[in-house]
Amino acid sequence: MSCAGIFSGGTVSCSDPLAVGIEQRLFLANLNDIEVGGIAFDTTDNNLITGITMKSGKTFFEFEGLKQSISFQEEVQQKPFSTGYKLTVDFSVFDVSASQRRNLEAMVFQPQIAILFGPNDSSLSNGFCNVLGVDVGLDVITSIRIPADNETGGAYRVQLATPDAGGIETGYSKPMLVTDYAATLAAVVALKS
Repeated sequence: MSCAGIFSGGTVSCSDPLAVGIEQRLFLANLNDIEVGGIAFDTTDNNLITGITMKSGKTFFEFEGLKQSISFQEEVQQKPFSTGYKLTVDFSVFDVSASQRRNLEAMVFQPQIAILFGPNDSSLSNGFCNVLGVDVGLDVITSIRIPADNETGGAYRVQLATPDAGGIETGYSKPMLVTDYAATLAAVVALKS
């Protein structure tokens, strides 16, 4: 990416309109469980991730959602002397067991990295898979459970976001593409084992 200014325009396709929404699958891992230098980038596009290598015995974990219980947003944040990006993931955890509660408590102590998917739609090109927290990780901002909440059915509502202190994300979420949708999905699912 160039710091000299914009370098591309944008068009709207009426025949292939932009797909809205994301798949209700969230893949999370402790950022520290990724090998040092374990995030591989495309040789011609230093923004495009082509693979992730975990430390021995470490994995990603999948959280499943319903309807729109998983969402994310990304925004630019101008700082006095730099530019940063705030990445936010909101999701519900429908497992309210004691072991999941301990898992959510443990999540507070480690920065996380997240992977989310848009629909398998040609309008998203190589931007359908989003990796958040590559630079500094995502911190737990809120983790709330209201047992009588009709909206969530009593699930935990968790928000992860770029921390306010301790570093910044240097860009929007990083797209990941192996070769196509199917290969990318297979590579991400393989991170769970």
